[in-house]
Amino acid sequence: MLYTPHFLVGAAILKYIPNPVVGLPLALASHIALDLIPHNDFDIEPGMTIRDVLLHDRKKRKMLFLALGIDGGLLVATFLWILLTRVNPVILLLGGLAAISPDLIEQSLLLFGKQLPAVQDKFQFRVPAKYGFISYPVVSIIAIWLLMKG
Repeated sequence: MLYTPHFLVGAAILKYIPNPVVGLPLALASHIALDLIPHNDFDIEPGMTIRDVLLHDRKKRKMLFLALGIDGGLLVATFLWILLTRVNPVILLLGGLAAISPDLIEQSLLLFGKQLPAVQDKFQFRVPAKYGFISYPVVSIIAIWLLMKG
């Protein structure tokens, strides 16, 4: 799943469970829960290197970079939105960071020439692109609604 839905859900969890001892582990666990929702991972699989990702066929590569660009922009926008509009943004931002940390750590290995590990693979519910992009906006909208509520 993309970063923005994970981040928003982690932040929403900390809004409702602001105790970091409880909320941060729940935000981290939400990562697995969201990966169990049907989504598309752009045919990125364990064992791939950054070179393998860049050698995808042209259409898949364009779709991947477009999605990563949009997701990156939305992630920055949601980070700033929380930072600038919430009363206690730090705890919400920590929740968001906890929720994206498994992907952040795992995918950072690619930047160091390492293969993508299979640690999270068993939790992925991958579906074709035709169906796999429905969950991203649905999860994000629900999390934004929860963040705005009350």
